[in-house]
Amino acid sequence: MVSVKEATKPYRIIYGKTRVGGNIVFAETTDNNQYIHLIYVLSGHEVNSITKVFFDDAEVPLTSSGNDSNGIARLAPSSGNTFEGKVRIKKHLGTSSQAADADLVSEVSQWTTDHRIRGKSYIYVRLNFDNDVFPSGIPNITCEIEGKKVFDPRDSSTAFSSNPALCIRDYLTDSTYGLSASSSEIDDTNFASVANTCDESVSLDSGTEKRFTCNGSFETSQTPKNIIENFLSAIGGNLIYSNGIFKLKPAVFSTPAVTLD
Repeated sequence: MVSVKEATKPYRIIYGKTRVGGNIVFAETTDNNQYIHLIYVLSGHEVNSITKVFFDDAEVPLTSSGNDSNGIARLAPSSGNTFEGKVRIKKHLGTSSQAADADLVSEVSQWTTDHRIRGKSYIYVRLNFDNDVFPSGIPNITCEIEGKKVFDPRDSSTAFSSNPALCIRDYLTDSTYGLSASSSEIDDTNFASVANTCDESVSLDSGTEKRFTCNGSFETSQTPKNIIENFLSAIGGNLIYSNGIFKLKPAVFSTPAVTLD
């Protein structure tokens, strides 16, 4: 929840929807310090969407004000907002073909077309100096993010999901930040069944919600044991590795197969 500036900060991995800070990897002023240009790397992978931006604890209502040469929307605070005319934000989701931000390239000589930050989601923020708008200096900037797209063995699709079974499966098989397990080590019949359990609707006093969801993040410096334990807290269950196969056991009632008299 805090954006920092570190030279060797571990990447953040995001599953489901959550709010995170970023790592400031670039900062430069232009026009006699009238503008400051900032790059916040949010995750070490492509994300589905950057849904909201916050300055300190206040959400910044954004509206599109055109696109750059890469087709990336220039976003500015909506009319009547405190930050109107003082902020420009560009969202980059981290695709493998991601191009450098065209506005930043045109306005800051140190940033070139080679600075693509491919495979990493980030936002480019330009602030217009104003003591009345930013009395404490640069605010703590955080974002609400829909994280990784994950594979679903039920229909062989790959899309954003907060389903814990699908998120755990993705971590187990991810060859970059996960355990790099092969598909033959995953009992997809079991994972598909648990995914259906997670998607079951549970009645509330008003409306319904899914039985289990997974919304959070971790840094790559954490141990796999700790990461998996946090994943499993979403389903209150266990991850079993037996005969070279991973299976999940969620915290739900199982009908007895044998009755003892």
